[in-house]
Amino acid sequence: MKSVRFKLIFIYFILVFIVMIISGTFIIFSIQKQEISKVEEELRSFSKAIKEQIVDEYQNPEDFQNGFTDLFIKKVFNQNIQGVIIDKDGKTIAGTNYTKDDIPYEYKNSVVISALNGKEQFSKSKKTVDENSEIKEWLSYAMPVFDSENKLEYVIYTKVDASNVNQTLRQTINTIGIAVIIALILAITLGGLFANTITGPISVLTKKANLLAKGNLEQHIIVRGEDEIGQLTRSFNHMARELRKTVSEMENENNKLEIVLHNMTDGVVAFDDIGSLIHANKEFYELMGLDEEDNYKINLDYFLNRINLAKNQISVDKNTECFLDRDGKYIQVVLIPYTGKNKFIEGIMVVLKDITKQKKLDNMRKEFVANVSHEIRTPITTIKSYTETLLDGAIEEKELAIDFLNTINEATDRMKFLTDDLLELSRFDDGRISFHFKKVNLYDIVLGCVKQNIMMANKKNQKLVFEEPDEKQLYIKADAGRINQVLNNIISNAMKYSPENTLIEIFITTSVNDYSVSIKDRGMGIPKEDIPRIFERFYRVDKARSRAMGGNGLGLSIAKEIMTEHNGDIKVYSKLSEGTTMQVIFKKYTDKEPLQFNYENQNF
Repeated sequence: MKSVRFKLIFIYFILVFIVMIISGTFIIFSIQKQEISKVEEELRSFSKAIKEQIVDEYQNPEDFQNGFTDLFIKKVFNQNIQGVIIDKDGKTIAGTNYTKDDIPYEYKNSVVISALNGKEQFSKSKKTVDENSEIKEWLSYAMPVFDSENKLEYVIYTKVDASNVNQTLRQTINTIGIAVIIALILAITLGGLFANTITGPISVLTKKANLLAKGNLEQHIIVRGEDEIGQLTRSFNHMARELRKTVSEMENENNKLEIVLHNMTDGVVAFDDIGSLIHANKEFYELMGLDEEDNYKINLDYFLNRINLAKNQISVDKNTECFLDRDGKYIQVVLIPYTGKNKFIEGIMVVLKDITKQKKLDNMRKEFVANVSHEIRTPITTIKSYTETLLDGAIEEKELAIDFLNTINEATDRMKFLTDDLLELSRFDDGRISFHFKKVNLYDIVLGCVKQNIMMANKKNQKLVFEEPDEKQLYIKADAGRINQVLNNIISNAMKYSPENTLIEIFITTSVNDYSVSIKDRGMGIPKEDIPRIFERFYRVDKARSRAMGGNGLGLSIAKEIMTEHNGDIKVYSKLSEGTTMQVIFKKYTDKEPLQFNYENQNF
């Protein structure tokens, strides 16, 4: 059904078919209604005749059967019609085919029951069993007869064989069916002729359009009418002329389009030789904080004013570069003049690149180098000064020398811890960290960490409480040593930054897919603006106090890296001066995972 010709024929065919079916159905129902009404009227007339000429004429019910004989001798009614007189108990008294020797037949159909209740009723065609036990399709009518006191005395029940009505309907249906077939044949024939008048010109247009698409631009079609097809043909001829004209102009624009397409990954905007806007992509509007509705006011002068660049700063023979700082977003702007075939400058192309990420990385690198230098310089200065003091003669005083050597030893330990942490982070960065994953019980790991730190908490008069969960079989896939390192770091921080005589709570919660270990302290807390940065290397909320407590700002960075490798996470909830809750989240172990394996995080 892809062809328009077949679609038109099909639509024409369906239209005629629907019209014929609706019309035929209407005619059939009309004839059926008319025939049934005719039979109903005949049955009603026959019933009235029985009442007037039999029931009213003969006083004795024993004589009713003679009345039926006289009634049909006159041949006033159709011989196929039948009628009976039924008493109020529903038994036959007399009828067209009734004899006194017959066993009284009790009628139980709806029309008789309705008449026995005092209401006349007509029943449409229905298959029933008559008094002779024959199954036929009848049209029936029952009429009650009342006595002088308006009490039911008899019921006159008449019926006629519906075969004549059905035969009339069958003849009508056959006639309509033949008419439908003839109409459909004519519809297909005329539809085909009609479709050809439309699809013929369209086929020509399609052929010419294909030639046009293949590059043969010299196409023209003769207009043969003033209808819509003729208008479409004129439009095609006009399009072919305009296309030939446009192709020649596109050669001059090709150089501009190549530059635009080459830089589309960043913000791109182009201005012509008088500074009017030619093109701007979506990234340009986003980086400059503009809406596309602002096109009417954007020109070269407006743009240069937005980036605070004067026209005389633009070089005509090379690219001009500048940088913008827009609300913490760093943008590199490159202005590229372009020329046409005549080598004259025809406009300026501007490329905008968001370098915020590179800028932040560069700043972090500088900050990292400064922090490392500071952390190393402090112990080195201590070692240097104490060593010089010893060389100057303090070594002769044994107690003082031992005290100095202990200080030097602590400084070297601090440098060792720092270098170990730096090497650890370096291995994470290079992908050289080894993990030994296996199925472990998280409850056992947490309990072990609590036992390792409880002595330290007691020394500081702190209470370390582990609220044991109801379920103690909490299996995860993890490197137990590394998880122990993470939890110990967080617990030691909680003790370090909490005052004496405070409570530190540790508890485990369970969700559908995760286990969460929460370490809650009541220490100094973390300011809201510092929370996103606490996992950065060397970042400290309170630098002076952190150094005094022996921290170097790398523990949480290492913990975050370890949890990332475990497909877990660390979340922080804190309020200044009220305490901090660190939540370490682990994925539940599933039976589909291997029980034990080694994994080395390294890049290949």
